[in-house]
Amino acid sequence: MKNNLLKICLAVMVVLCSWLTFKLVFRSPQNHSIENSPALIDEAKTEAKILARSVDNQGYSKTVAKRKEAILSNGDISKLPISQSVLDSLRLDNFDKSNKLQQASVTIGKLEAKNLRAVKVIDSLHRTSYQYKDAFASAKFTPDSISGTFDIDWMIKLIRHDYKDRKNILSPYTYYTDILSPDKRISIDGLQTLTIESHKPTRWGIGLQSGYYYDPSKRTFLPAIGVGVSYNLIRF
Repeated sequence: MKNNLLKICLAVMVVLCSWLTFKLVFRSPQNHSIENSPALIDEAKTEAKILARSVDNQGYSKTVAKRKEAILSNGDISKLPISQSVLDSLRLDNFDKSNKLQQASVTIGKLEAKNLRAVKVIDSLHRTSYQYKDAFASAKFTPDSISGTFDIDWMIKLIRHDYKDRKNILSPYTYYTDILSPDKRISIDGLQTLTIESHKPTRWGIGLQSGYYYDPSKRTFLPAIGVGVSYNLIRF
């Protein structure tokens, strides 16, 4: 009776494994792009919400923005739910469609410097100019009989950190971007970003297993079924 039951379970396992193999091999590929809808097209302007502005302990100006959730896709922007205005604003209208897009972003900043004091300089030819210089900027004004000319050189350095976080293990992830600048006169007023994530199946899996095991006491192979945990070293 016991052997008959094991044979029936083994037959069921073989049929189930065959069905799962057929589904995995012959199923049509899934498109992970978000379905088109007017609401998503409106949201795809990808305006990130500015949450806070501050100066960190190293003196960097810091802007924290909350981004839209990343889109699962194969990188084909022609199938994404985004409007022409988004393509234009992120310069995706000229993007080579043969490439796989990972991220596109626009950072909108403002440079505001007030009360900069210039120094009067007279060169060897007795020409007068007014010059300003600090760690990030240098400016020179050369007057003439009517008005004058400006020469400005400004080093703009922006550091971007993209990350995701959640309150606890049961909460969904929230996507953030920190933009930092060592020059506190630079402020970030807006951020547009479109991030595409490739679908990466996990290497771990749980599955049903069936087969035979060797019983040394009876010196014979016996059928068996069970549940096992597997880890795939290589995926194709």
